[in-house]
Amino acid sequence: TGNTSRPLFKSFADRLGSGGRQAPLPSKFPSGATATPRSRPPMLSGKALLQQKIQERIKERLDKVRKEDSGGQERAARDEEIKSAIITLISEEGVVLGAHPLAKVLHEMDRAQNTLVLVDPQQDPPACRVFSRKLIYERERLARKQRKATPKQPRPQTIVLTESIGVHDLQIKINRAQEMLAKGKRVTMVIESKGRQRSSEKRAEVGASIMKQLAQHASVCAPPVLEPNSWSVALQGKVVASPAQ
Repeated sequence: TGNTSRPLFKSFADRLGSGGRQAPLPSKFPSGATATPRSRPPMLSGKALLQQKIQERIKERLDKVRKEDSGGQERAARDEEIKSAIITLISEEGVVLGAHPLAKVLHEMDRAQNTLVLVDPQQDPPACRVFSRKLIYERERLARKQRKATPKQPRPQTIVLTESIGVHDLQIKINRAQEMLAKGKRVTMVIESKGRQRSSEKRAEVGASIMKQLAQHASVCAPPVLEPNSWSVALQGKVVASPAQ
């Protein structure tokens, strides 16, 4: 019929071995070798995934609280957070009691009154001391109180403008700086040069105008800095007391 293509198999029997069974395909593994089955991660149900996410969020919140209690530093491990199975136990009075299994110490300790704190992770076995929970709580409470009483340093603010700024836009920038300076903030005024026309005299002139208008609201932290493409000055605001009612 004009179709000269040869069939893939001569007959159906060619694909079958003796007994009518399909002939096995050649193996890519050597004789006697077996393929290692691929291990698949266990599939979690929707409820299990939700529980896992909840546990992760709880851990994140606990880590955040521990950092806050320790002033932003990593808090020493306590109780089950201690990784070593054997520890050097130190009593609440400071007496070294030798090496003990962590699980046994936690089981026999009065967990309602005391907590075990890792005090020297470099020692072998790591040194852990028994502390009163009430003492730990009072220390952390006083530390939080001191941090709240310490005034935070205001973050420096930067206002950038160009030397070709218009009068109206310049006044808007100055008003914004006045608002920040009135709150006691530190503001850095920066005048930049853009384009081909650059003039250090123009930047110095605009800078002098800014300093004159902000003189009663701030003090100059350092003399103005004049660079090839910019002029800048740092101003420290004066807190303006609100009038008494």
